Amino acid sequence: MMAPRFPLWRLGTLTLLAPNRAAVLTAVLGTALVMAAMLLSVTLGEPGLSLSGLVQVLGGEASPYDHWLLWQSRLPRALCALGVGVALGVSGAVFQSLSRNPLGSPDIIGVNTGASAGTLLWLMFLPAWPMFWGGLLGAVAVLVLLLPGLERSGRLSRNLVLMGVAINAFALALVQFVLTLVQREQAQQMLGYLSGSLAHKDWQQVALIGMTLAMALPGLLLLSRRLTLLTLGGEMAQGVGAGVRQTRLVALLLATVLALGAVLCAGPVAFVALVAPHLARWGSHSPALLRSGLIGALLLLGADTVTLMLPGVHRLPVGVLTALLGGSYLAWILFAGLFRSRSQARAGL
Repeated sequence: MMAPRFPLWRLGTLTLLAPNRAAVLTAVLGTALVMAAMLLSVTLGEPGLSLSGLVQVLGGEASPYDHWLLWQSRLPRALCALGVGVALGVSGAVFQSLSRNPLGSPDIIGVNTGASAGTLLWLMFLPAWPMFWGGLLGAVAVLVLLLPGLERSGRLSRNLVLMGVAINAFALALVQFVLTLVQREQAQQMLGYLSGSLAHKDWQQVALIGMTLAMALPGLLLLSRRLTLLTLGGEMAQGVGAGVRQTRLVALLLATVLALGAVLCAGPVAFVALVAPHLARWGSHSPALLRSGLIGALLLLGADTVTLMLPGVHRLPVGVLTALLGGSYLAWILFAGLFRSRSQARAGL
């Protein structure tokens, strides 16, 4: 198997990875689609803002209510959906690349659930302190439990993914235990958070997910070439000069930061981190971080727009809709893999 070719820019002694035409086209097209999805997210649903009303708000001619609706309700919500979708898509692509397993996403192996459990415990025992620290401790605890398998095997193997599934189950049990200890009103708030919701978002949440992306995304994009080499196998990647252990550890930490930021902003939104990398890798084996982030943003913006258009006073949390869609996609992956295995077994007879 030949290693993928990468165009390079050479500036004296400095060598930079140059984006090829396909990457540039993907970025331009994906950005255009995301902007269109943002426009639909702001203008569709109830209470919504028509295109003419949007133009009036931008021109300073609209009513105070329309100003509030755009700047304090719909736009922060859409920006949170955009940021959380990008974070989940890129994080899922990194975890699946490191595990070389299609199920190795942060919501499957326990990172998201660990962050959620840590957040709830923090809110219960230390409500006066920022919940960021609880989510961070929960995510780091899961990461620490996963790292021994990384050190022993030299890669995130299938067994390590199974370990993550077990950790996920334990964290879910811990979440359920916490819910039995709190008052009914607090339990309802926690359940709303655990369902994955983009309701009542403000500019603080926008700043949170924006800072998360600013901290982790540039580093992962710089590591994208090495992550692509890792898909060829650790030995081959080491042979072409990629620091396998260091790359895996740094990428794992940065991907965990992205998953944590998404969970803190919108709760554990299910299956976006699983589905987006699959769609981004269609027909290839590279991590496709940029495509995964853009597709994650499109998935979450689209799902949130659908929830805004559904009738009823109590709106469906976006995490419920992504779970329905993602669960169906996961079942398709499993059945397709089973059918492929049976076909290969019959061909070998």
